[in-house]
Amino acid sequence: MRIPHLIDGRAVEGRDYFETLDPANQQVLAEVAAGGEAEIHAAVAAAKAAFPKWAATPAAERAKMMHKLGELITKHVAEISTLETRDTGQTISQTGKQLVPRAADNFHYFAEMCTRVDGHTYPTPTHLNYTLFHPVGVCALISPWNVPFMTGTWKIAPCLAFGNTAVLKMSELSPLSISRFGQLATEAGLPKGVLNIVHGTGREAGEPLCAHPDVRAISFTGSTATGQRIVKSAGLKKFSMELGGKSPFVVFDDADFERALDAAVFMIFSNNGERCTAGSRILVQKSLYPRFVERFAERAARIAVGDPMDDQTIIGPMISPQHLAKVRSYIEMGPQEGATLLTGGLDAPALPAALARGNFVRPTVFADVSNSMRIAQEEIFGPVACLIPFTDEADAIAQANDIQYGLSSYVWSQDIGRAHRVAAAIEAGMCFV
Repeated sequence: MRIPHLIDGRAVEGRDYFETLDPANQQVLAEVAAGGEAEIHAAVAAAKAAFPKWAATPAAERAKMMHKLGELITKHVAEISTLETRDTGQTISQTGKQLVPRAADNFHYFAEMCTRVDGHTYPTPTHLNYTLFHPVGVCALISPWNVPFMTGTWKIAPCLAFGNTAVLKMSELSPLSISRFGQLATEAGLPKGVLNIVHGTGREAGEPLCAHPDVRAISFTGSTATGQRIVKSAGLKKFSMELGGKSPFVVFDDADFERALDAAVFMIFSNNGERCTAGSRILVQKSLYPRFVERFAERAARIAVGDPMDDQTIIGPMISPQHLAKVRSYIEMGPQEGATLLTGGLDAPALPAALARGNFVRPTVFADVSNSMRIAQEEIFGPVACLIPFTDEADAIAQANDIQYGLSSYVWSQDIGRAHRVAAAIEAGMCFV
């Protein structure tokens, strides 16, 4: 199978190709067109040419197209989720039941929102001042490898719904599912040039896309280091960045124990642990800590690792051998830093011969972790949990905030006043109570 670019409504073959592999067995899934400056220039030119007419299309008409795209995703959930699972190693139970269906909701939601854009008035004794919201223009959308279809549509839906046009570059590690979406968009009758998809590496395709003078806004999801490079090199553009995370998951001793335990296990081990909002620093009040640690480790030890196409699998393979090596390096580091390995570790999980070459790692739990350890401070992006004790509310807040990241956080307590105080005090963009 060969995957082309989508430029100006046409499938465009590559001058060169790269392979995308099944992380469960290292078999080649497809050859993917490798884009560079020429393809980026053509895609941006197509998006720029399509922008005036698309921006002038009434919001109600754009909303109809968004609903149509959402309906087509729903119709093809099984096909898209299979592509996503085979390309990323995310389990079919996640892609088929949650991630791909939710992607359809992105389009239905923004179909409604784009018809409700209201400005504001600021009258003075001598003037009537008011604001209007206009589309930005050509947007560069750069989406990561871990949940590519969900994240890609999370960018595409609002971008197009509000009258912008787009050039989308997916990670070269997981291009298949969004390539299928490009075909569905063409089938839906989306005007040519409104959505363009160029495949390739960050250096060859991503950098020229971000630096292109006709790109007015950039939406990027990925590592903090890459996000910083984009901001420095792209010039005066609008930015929307979702970067790394090392999120605190705070459990007070009055929390509903079973619910907090369930949520803690889910928030680090779902999506193979490869999620930017993972609750990877699990802060537990000292009076509850021994019991919580014991039960958490028991649960982690029972998690099924294996074929991501099996409905019973909870953790599939890491996205690539290189990422597997990174995750394993942190597992090796934990005991060296003084953490206690409770379950998991470097031993490979027992798997059938067909999966012997896959990028598999066991769910790993470290206790007696100090918040200053590298395993607690650095984003591992895999199924590795760090259990950290705290004494009181002030200590929980201090440890939660003693980190360079600030994407997400979680607070568990039945004292609603304390829950809101702690949520407000944690320096994170999101807090779930």
